[in-house]
Amino acid sequence: MSIETVFLGIALVGFVIMCAILIQKLRTVRQDAIRTMEERRSGFISIISHQLRTPLSIIKGYLEGLLTGDQGAVNDGQKEYLQDALKVNRETVELVNDYLNVIKFDSEEIQLNVTEADLSELVAEEVAKLDSLARASNCILEFQPPRKQLPKVSIDVIKLKQVIENILTNAIKYSGGKGRAIISLEDREKEVIFSCKDNGVGIPADEQEAIFTKFFRARNILRKDATGSGLGLYLARVMVTAHGGKIWFESEENQGTTVFFTIPKKSQ
Repeated sequence: MSIETVFLGIALVGFVIMCAILIQKLRTVRQDAIRTMEERRSGFISIISHQLRTPLSIIKGYLEGLLTGDQGAVNDGQKEYLQDALKVNRETVELVNDYLNVIKFDSEEIQLNVTEADLSELVAEEVAKLDSLARASNCILEFQPPRKQLPKVSIDVIKLKQVIENILTNAIKYSGGKGRAIISLEDREKEVIFSCKDNGVGIPADEQEAIFTKFFRARNILRKDATGSGLGLYLARVMVTAHGGKIWFESEENQGTTVFFTIPKKSQ
């Protein structure tokens, strides 16, 4: 082997090492830039959301006061306008709360206020609460309670209510106008399984991997309804995981979706 060949080999090795170092530095710079951009975006959303929350709450109070007739009688036409305005107000409040929850969960460890609760009672309450919304959307919510009494589970009631509400609201919104959602609970050896099966629009197969990511909205949903934050199932995943449970789904486009989650019988 000639000296020239040896020097050429050493030079090539040095070049490869320098390229590897440069690539690593570029990756680090890119990651830092993405992190900084995400922090700035989260800070901006947080400021705007906090600034919106108070005026939205005041407007909500005024609208509810007008609808109850506290400021005088309203005719049917006025009542319809006020109800539409209140609906938009509530949707906006939910959107703001979703953004604030995402920022909170991204920036700190989730703290659970755990108590012993009956999951069956909790689900029944949420189904009853959303019944009027479901009927207005021409959707039927049907809770099939377990045949046997379920053991109580250790949960953060408020957070788990939000998980159930997010799942049921999706089933209602994407039911396609003549919907039905069947909600059930199943007692397993170490966990309780919640399921919500709807006959809605379903999720396209090539988009299913992204369903639990931030701001995800399937293309077939966007064609039908442009509203919504795309955060409901992301938040559900975060909160179920914090309880030591799992969340997953089965779906076929134009056939419907079933969302499942588990809650351990013993606190984790």
